[in-house]
Amino acid sequence: MSIFSNQTFPCPGCQTPVPCELVHSVNIDRRADLRDAILDGSFQRVECPSCGTSFRPEPELIYIDRGRGQYIGVWPASKRGEWHECAAKTRATFDAAFGQGAPASARQLGEAFTVRAVFGWPALIEKLLAREAGIDDRTLEAAKLVVMRSGETSPLPGVRELRLMALREGDPVLAWVGPADPDDDTPATIRVPRALIDEIDGAPAEWQPLRDSVGEGDVVDFQREMLVA
Repeated sequence: MSIFSNQTFPCPGCQTPVPCELVHSVNIDRRADLRDAILDGSFQRVECPSCGTSFRPEPELIYIDRGRGQYIGVWPASKRGEWHECAAKTRATFDAAFGQGAPASARQLGEAFTVRAVFGWPALIEKLLAREAGIDDRTLEAAKLVVMRSGETSPLPGVRELRLMALREGDPVLAWVGPADPDDDTPATIRVPRALIDEIDGAPAEWQPLRDSVGEGDVVDFQREMLVA
């Protein structure tokens, strides 16, 4: 089931307390509309009654989509520095529901899931779009490194994150998410040829070292130790 609770958050514009229905668990098999809302940015978005500022609180939830085989622990971007601990908590929650600590019938369902831990809304959206496009997330992270190395410029590591934000004629379109430096001439978006994705998938032995380097356990993100809160 999808689990919600009512909480209050300060408006980032004027600090007025704003009530929000905060989600703790989303089951897409029962609420397919929530996946669409996550992708279009309307999920959990609220408007301040005082100043009209639109915002959404940082996510901290479990995302379950059995049809697509996704079990994702979604954590606030502010907890990136605790990614080891958050990944362990995600795995423990999965094990209790579908893994070692679950009944046999639940463990059988759990075999269809890929478990991941991500940080912030853009990272969650990226996982959903990649699965929709049939792109393995390790392949996607390896492709990011390839295009970054071949590009002329990229932002300084630590603040802006490179995320899959759209698909254009089958090609992944990456965008730098986060505050931009006005003197930074990095392109706003990077289009990755689908041929590069196919090349990485088609030569597993050649690309395996790079694919292995982009993830650790359930955190598949080459930026996992570069980004700060």
